[in-house]
Amino acid sequence: MVKLAAVSCPSDARNKQANLDKMIEWAYKGKEQGVDIMVFPEDHLTGLGTHFMNEFFPPDKLYTIEIAELVPEGPSTQKMIEVAKDCNMYIAWGMAERDPNRYDALHNCCVLVGPEGFVGKYRKVHLPLCERLMVLPGFDYPVFDTKFGKVGLMTCYDKMYPEVAKSLALQGADIILCSTGWPNLTQSLDDPDHIAYMTISPARALENMIVWVEATTCNGAGSDPIFEGHSMILGPNPGQIFAQIGFEEGMAVAEVDVEKEIVNARVVSMGGSDINRDRVPSTYWRLTEFNEYQPFSAGLKNHNED
Repeated sequence: MVKLAAVSCPSDARNKQANLDKMIEWAYKGKEQGVDIMVFPEDHLTGLGTHFMNEFFPPDKLYTIEIAELVPEGPSTQKMIEVAKDCNMYIAWGMAERDPNRYDALHNCCVLVGPEGFVGKYRKVHLPLCERLMVLPGFDYPVFDTKFGKVGLMTCYDKMYPEVAKSLALQGADIILCSTGWPNLTQSLDDPDHIAYMTISPARALENMIVWVEATTCNGAGSDPIFEGHSMILGPNPGQIFAQIGFEEGMAVAEVDVEKEIVNARVVSMGGSDINRDRVPSTYWRLTEFNEYQPFSAGLKNHNED
């Protein structure tokens, strides 16, 4: 059994220390409840910016360059390693990572630390709207070993692409941690962004037969736009919601027998049809073939050839 937690909390666009303090506060609340793995929202530490991603605002990028940190050498990661050890907990969160080779380059990074120290990091690959003017994309989908099984990381918009979660599942990920900063401009259950958010995540859990833990930024004082909240923990079986909260700040917590749930999904829930096993990847060649709607594949070297 593993006790999982997904935290919805606001992020201050101009106060990194306050955001770090918020993470530490929730980590110790999780320790009181015996949480084993906790995930925080996208860019929680360094903030999503005053203009979010709908327009490029140079002061936001200048500020983010100023406060971004190296990972894992930076002081915030080192502090969270101390917290993870003290809480005997794995903790994942989003932040702006300074590129070690270019002082003007940033990555949207999800960091994972645990009782043993730094575990790993993931750089967001899919960059919507003006985010591509703020940060450089990553290029890989790593999976990390923990004492609770293999854990994959992804960030927000990545979940719109089934290939991301599938890449993690095919590497043996039992649990996917999704650090998210999803908007909900009307803070309504009828908002199209909310409907998309609540549709895509269960699909990713079901089609990969894994446990899904998603933490999303929620609205804070003076927040604009208004964020989604609704952090949740989903299972690999159809309709399986272990825990979910609403628009407010809070923590979704669930104790899950990951192995039992995954085995049931792959043996019982679909009559013995294991979705990952039954793939026919040799027929999917068009996914990486150049065409006018997919120009970025042109000239890319197959990662497996490295």
